[in-house]
Amino acid sequence: MLRITDARTGETVDAVRARRGLTRVEAHVAGDDLSALRVLLVADVLARALELGGTPVVTVADPPAGLRALADALGIRRAEGERGGAGPALHVVGTTGGTADGPASEGSASEGSASEGPAPSDGAPPSDEDPAGRATVIPGLPDPERDGVRVEVAPVSGTADHALLRMILLTTPRGHSLDLAAADLDGSRETLARWRKAVAGWATRPSRPVPEPVRQELRAAWEDDLDVPAVLAVLRRVEHAEDVPDGARFETYAYADRLLGLELTRDIGTQW
Repeated sequence: MLRITDARTGETVDAVRARRGLTRVEAHVAGDDLSALRVLLVADVLARALELGGTPVVTVADPPAGLRALADALGIRRAEGERGGAGPALHVVGTTGGTADGPASEGSASEGSASEGPAPSDGAPPSDEDPAGRATVIPGLPDPERDGVRVEVAPVSGTADHALLRMILLTTPRGHSLDLAAADLDGSRETLARWRKAVAGWATRPSRPVPEPVRQELRAAWEDDLDVPAVLAVLRRVEHAEDVPDGARFETYAYADRLLGLELTRDIGTQW
């Protein structure tokens, strides 16, 4: 069962009330910058993780057209549901602060950060501080205490090749702010190219199932607060593990990519 940190309380809770019940994953964005894109990406990966656990999911988002086009380029699936629909909800929102070393902190400003929600219209009341002092209540955003869980995503600054963005964003924990100027862009490019080439080669070997300990390790990683960097660490280990045959490496990477969405099987059948 996926466990996730509810930013309202700081506690880790079950992401869904009933595994087989329909769950809404709602991404709340107002801008069209990379911080907003990261919110959409986290919502996408969260929905994938729930589906892998057998939970029916409907995603909800209404990003600006420019952001939607960039999300399409990153393989972020389009939303299909409506806000306030049936089922409990997980609300994925951006924060206005954070550091490279830890989760975002409320009340600090960061250039290029995501908006926390739709800007209030003239005369609308400003955002209020949660009574517990842990989070800001966003106008128009349902109260997670009554309608699900709040998942917060730290901001992104800088620019990077769009072909690398998904990999780079997945490498950093969602609660850590990310400065792309300081990111290992070359390392991400090399890793992604190497893995796609390796998967294409492993696909030509006799098929083997994902080793059960590896499957359990992958699931334990993403079910522990959606720890995607830990999933990537498992793949790095499997890449060179002497006790994992190539056919099993292929199945492992294909299985993990159902969560990651990195198109790791893209080069199968190509000449390289």
